[in-house]
Amino acid sequence: MSDDRSLTFLAKEDDSGKAIALLTAVVVLGLTFHAYSFFFIKNDDILNKYTEPVFSLTYQESNLQGSDSMLIADGDTDTFQLSRDLIEADASLMMAKITLTVSYEETSGQVADPCDEVQAQIPPNGMVADWQHPDNVLADANDDCATMTLVVHVYPGYTGEVKREEGETAAYWEAMWTNASHGSGVLELQVSVDTNQAPGSFLPGSNDDSEEVNVQWTVELFEVSVEATSMT
Repeated sequence: MSDDRSLTFLAKEDDSGKAIALLTAVVVLGLTFHAYSFFFIKNDDILNKYTEPVFSLTYQESNLQGSDSMLIADGDTDTFQLSRDLIEADASLMMAKITLTVSYEETSGQVADPCDEVQAQIPPNGMVADWQHPDNVLADANDDCATMTLVVHVYPGYTGEVKREEGETAAYWEAMWTNASHGSGVLELQVSVDTNQAPGSFLPGSNDDSEEVNVQWTVELFEVSVEATSMT
């Protein structure tokens, strides 16, 4: 009888050990799955929650061009005006930069008549622009018939280069580059003429009393595109 009881005890002990081993295996498997879910499956959710979004900003550029001419009397000043309405720029396009080219030549037809003195300037008012930009050229003058180029940067901070920005939203960055107040108003170019008389100009009908000045303008425009991108 003692032998039978011993065998029965061993059998029960063996079954209990198997149950404990099985329970241990289940617990370990559960912990492993939980750890896998936390570190791998939920990892992206955790990163997305605490990582700032990244946006790529690109710019599509275009330009509008035109020209005009002014006949300016000796000692007078004439004004050329430019605005969004005058150039009929699309409302979705922002102004980046304005370039004005002023040219003239001696047109009196008199022999040995020297070039007249022409002065061109853009007062830093009227149009909302980046008037403090270091590359602005707001005034020039010459008396040798050379072409003068004046430049006004309009949209502050614009370079045309692709940008990567972190944080905020796509709408935030789009709003930063679609502020139509930049470029609003009217830009004025003031041109003055002082004629230089040719030798013998004291003769009747030989006075050089005016000059034709040509103005060519180019307005550089841009439209921003904002796309979400990855950190890499």
